[in-house]
Amino acid sequence: MTSITDDFGLYICLCHMKKIVIISLFCLALIGGFLAWLGYTYVVQDNVVDTPDASHELYIGANWTYDSLLFGLDSVLINKTSFDRVAKEMNLPNKIRPGKYQIASDLGNRDLINILRSGQTKDVKVILTGSISRNQIFSKITEPLEIDSLDLTNMFNNDSLVESLGYNTESWPCLFIANTYFFNWATTADQVVQRFVSEHAAFWDQERTTKAQEIDLTPNEVVILASIVDSETMMDTEMPMIAGVYLNRLQQNWPLGADPTIRYLINEEGRQRVLYKDLEVESPYNTYKNLGLPPGPILLPSTKAVDAVLNAANTEFMFFCAKADFSGYHAFARTNTQHERNRSAYRRALNQRGIMR
Repeated sequence: MTSITDDFGLYICLCHMKKIVIISLFCLALIGGFLAWLGYTYVVQDNVVDTPDASHELYIGANWTYDSLLFGLDSVLINKTSFDRVAKEMNLPNKIRPGKYQIASDLGNRDLINILRSGQTKDVKVILTGSISRNQIFSKITEPLEIDSLDLTNMFNNDSLVESLGYNTESWPCLFIANTYFFNWATTADQVVQRFVSEHAAFWDQERTTKAQEIDLTPNEVVILASIVDSETMMDTEMPMIAGVYLNRLQQNWPLGADPTIRYLINEEGRQRVLYKDLEVESPYNTYKNLGLPPGPILLPSTKAVDAVLNAANTEFMFFCAKADFSGYHAFARTNTQHERNRSAYRRALNQRGIMR
C-alpha cells in the first residue's frame, strides 16, 4: 500500500509537470506568434515607399539581371533585405520580365513579386503624326522606348536588311504608317521593325492594294505621292483633288512640278516662295527636272493623304496654285493660260505682303 506521503509527492510531481507543459505551450505560442508576425512582415506587410500619388514607375531593361533589379528598386522598397529573401524563395531572379511597371504604394513583397514575375507591364504610347520629316521618324518612335534612335538608324543603314523588307535607302519611310501605337517600353529594335512590318501589312489590306493597282501605282509609290499631297495643303477636303491633278500629270507623262519637293531640297525653315533658281537644283527629288515620282517620300504622310491618293478625284485639272486670298485653299485650272492668271494673282499677293522668300 502507498502512503499518504507517496500520494502527495506524486501529486506535486504531476502539478509540476503540468506547469512545465503549460509554460512550454505558452512559449511555443509566443514563438509561433513571432514567426507568424515575422512571416507577415516579410511576405504580406506593405514594403513600398509611400508617395503623394501612391505609386512608383519602375522601368526594367531588356538586359537587366536580378542585381540590376534590386538596384532599380532602391528608391521603391522600404526593406530591401526582406524583399530579397522572399524574391529568391519565389524564384524571381529567374523570372524577370522587362518593361514599364506601375507599382502601388500598398504592396507587400509577395504581391509586388507576383506583379514582376507575371510581367504586368504598362504599355507606352508611340505617336507618329502625319507630316513629320523623314529624319524625325526614328526619334519619334524611340523617344518613349528604352532603345535609342541610333539603334534603328544602324538597322536601316544595313542595305541587305532594308532590301529584304522591300525598300532602299530612299524609300524606307514607306514602311511606317502614321498612327498611334502601344509598345512595351523594353521592346528591342528588331521587335520594333517587325511590329511595323505587321502594321504595314495590316494597313495595306486587299482593298487598298486593289485601289493602288487601279491607279497603276505600287503601295510605295502611293506613299511617295501622298507625302507630296500632304505637303501641298492643310485642307483635308482638297487632298483628293490635288492627288487627281498629280495623277493626271503622271498619266500624261508630265513632270510633277511639285513645289514641296523643291522645299525639301532647299530645306530652309519658314521658306514660303520657290524661286526660279531653285528649280535648277540637280537632284532626283527635283520634280521640275525629272519625270515620274521622286525616289522616296519627302515626309511621313498622314493616312488621310494616302487614302486621298487611293481615292483621287476624277478631274480634268492639270494645274493648281495657292489662292491669292491666303485662305489655304487652291485655285485649279485645266489650261496653262488659266493657271498663269491664278499664279500671277498669287505672286501679286505675296509681293503686296512683302514675302520675298
